[in-house]
Amino acid sequence: MVSAQDYWDSCFQGIDEETNDFSKSKPAAALFNFCDNYLMKGVSVLDLGCGGGRNAHYLAQRGYRVYGVDISAAAVEFCQKRFARFNLPGTFKQGTFNQIPFPNNYFAGVMCIAALDHVTLETARASIIEIRRVLVPDGLMLLTFDPPHTDEDILHEAEVLPDGTLKFVCGYRN
Repeated sequence: MVSAQDYWDSCFQGIDEETNDFSKSKPAAALFNFCDNYLMKGVSVLDLGCGGGRNAHYLAQRGYRVYGVDISAAAVEFCQKRFARFNLPGTFKQGTFNQIPFPNNYFAGVMCIAALDHVTLETARASIIEIRRVLVPDGLMLLTFDPPHTDEDILHEAEVLPDGTLKFVCGYRN
């Protein structure tokens, strides 16, 4: 079985940050309202599960102090090179949702866009606690989840629950 880190690392193989067309790399729509209505300019914001940095890029262009965490070392390197290409400030670290490599009370906002639905329920619960740990008092979090129909590659293995969420267990579970 491939580890989550190996899987996500493989997603960034063969992508050249210097020639990649980032015009198709649009930030999540939910981010616009969240930033415009709830976050003050210049505050520190964490993009948890930053992937290729599309949301972090948007935040940096808008004047936020941007940090990103991803399980994939390749994604972290990709973001660092992307930000260097566009001369944007940002700090990216490898880490997990349930062990965020930053101190307590560090961020005014944490966003986890369509990423928390890729972990087990136990990890998701621990991750919410960890997000609260790194948020300042009264800090804000934005969590979004992909609708089930976007997970077509696992639908044949997943159980659709009455509320429309997917229950997908990969590997052994005690």
